[in-house]
Amino acid sequence: MTTTAPSAERLADCAPTFRHVIRRDTKSEHDALEAQFAPFMTAPERHLSWFLATQYAALGALLASRPVEAERMLSGLLLTELVGRLRFDLENRGVIAPAITGAKTPLDSVAIDYLVLGSRLGTETMRRRLFAHHQREAIPQYFLIGTMPELWQRHCAELNSIDVGSDRATAVVQDTKAGFAIFAHAGLTQA
Repeated sequence: MTTTAPSAERLADCAPTFRHVIRRDTKSEHDALEAQFAPFMTAPERHLSWFLATQYAALGALLASRPVEAERMLSGLLLTELVGRLRFDLENRGVIAPAITGAKTPLDSVAIDYLVLGSRLGTETMRRRLFAHHQREAIPQYFLIGTMPELWQRHCAELNSIDVGSDRATAVVQDTKAGFAIFAHAGLTQA
């Protein structure tokens, strides 16, 4: 029996899209951040204020890191809403979260969208796991927004439109890594 080599066209169909590339290329930063949040997942009541303060500081820094042309950012209104909800949650807990500075230069809007919209998926998983038996009123407002699936789908389409290996792809990956670094720094600055 003879087999034929896959055609170049068929191989091209299997080539990873930028959506897969960005996930792969930022995996170590993502995994390090998950490890940093592990104490919260292990003892959520003990670390809830720290977690909320970290999110508030990091998302506030991302908000400050938006590019001038931020109107193209899919997560712009959501990011503002998240920061407001976190402020409310922290005030209700009597917590003051030290602010951190944003990136030295504006981050690509696609990188910010990746971080903000992607974090909603993780936050929903946390909400289901950590607050499954809580009354809605007892759950911090930050956890009640949901995953925003329509925005995530639009974002995935935008990621897939970026050419793998292009200068834009490189910039988005670098800015996403810078965004993960903002979250890591925020976690270290909260008491």
